[in-house]
Amino acid sequence: MLVFDISDFKKDTAKVFNATKKNEVIIKNNDGSNYKLQPIPKGKSPFDGVPRIKLGITTQEIVEIIRESRAGI
Repeated sequence: MLVFDISDFKKDTAKVFNATKKNEVIIKNNDGSNYKLQPIPKGKSPFDGVPRIKLGITTQEIVEIIRESRAGI
């Protein structure tokens, strides 16, 4: 695992991204928070690991609901 602080990440972003090809990369922010950076394999979506919920409604119904909710704005 490689750890970079936020200033290193800002200075040499390409180096940090390239490091993810061989190592787990953690970026430490000044406020103490940490972020894990990992590449997404080609042909994959970043949402592939997110569990899905079957709602039983169509995409068109979702679009209509959103339009109706925005109409009042």
